[in-house]
Amino acid sequence: MIPFLSEIINAVVIGSLYSLMALPLTLSYRIVKFPNFAHTFLITMGAYAGIAISMLFPTNVFVLIPVAFIVGAMAAVANHLLVYAPLMKREATPLTLMIASLGSSIFLKYILYSIIGLVWRVWKVELYYAIPNVPMGEPFRIGDFYLNQIFVLSVVVAIALVIGLQMFLLKFKIGRAIRAVADNADLAQLSGISKDRMMVVMWVIAGGVAAVAGLFWCFFTRATPEMGDAVILSVFASSVIGGLQSFLGTIAGSYIIASAENVLIAGLHSLVGLDVSFRPFISFLTLVVVLLVRPPAGVSLTAQAIFARRKRA
Repeated sequence: MIPFLSEIINAVVIGSLYSLMALPLTLSYRIVKFPNFAHTFLITMGAYAGIAISMLFPTNVFVLIPVAFIVGAMAAVANHLLVYAPLMKREATPLTLMIASLGSSIFLKYILYSIIGLVWRVWKVELYYAIPNVPMGEPFRIGDFYLNQIFVLSVVVAIALVIGLQMFLLKFKIGRAIRAVADNADLAQLSGISKDRMMVVMWVIAGGVAAVAGLFWCFFTRATPEMGDAVILSVFASSVIGGLQSFLGTIAGSYIIASAENVLIAGLHSLVGLDVSFRPFISFLTLVVVLLVRPPAGVSLTAQAIFARRKRA
């Protein structure tokens, strides 16, 4: 019997989903140059989109994946057009945009709370700690460990979307245009690439992929309005390990964080009796150490922008 087999399998599954949640965060940061805290709501939105559809119609998870993608993409684009775009036109600093994203996340989360409360009062349907009503299939047995088919599918979908996103950005014209805007927006604009259009396309991708990740994540944790908030520390830590720039670094960071939260914690619990509730501390410690030792490129942009704005004034 392999030691810590269940923890290793959990690390693979959770690391795959962390990758799916963290890559859109890295992609959006490369374009807009600020951490998008509304990312938490996009994750939560994907879960509730799947739950809503599965309650209305008999369906399966393959139908819910495109539904979650479309809902997440629409939410991300709407948030950009209503919140970020007007602020960008006023030359808002990255700090201002980051605060706006935090406010947007809180606002949207409490709208979701209100909807859940309304559904309970009117139809007596409980949407708190819910999961999509879809067939789960027979679990796979690996030694003494049983793995649900939906978790195997989540790994397959995560790998497929990660590869698809990489191919889209490398091989397709619009993907190369997004990369050009990410590398140098002013130069891309001179080359005839519309920065505003590429931002909308980027939000479609980021919102859709994050929502699909949220759909599968809720099978682990069950959906609540706080679901995205509960996982965002691990997701941010994964992106920060990749420097908020590198997709491969973000993927590696996702598996590092997932392994630390599962295999390392299990080992420390076995050796020194460390309580597994210290799991979030691992992500926080990783985030702090990386920021102190090797800050991601661009983290100083906020301060630079503030001082440059004061100088112009």
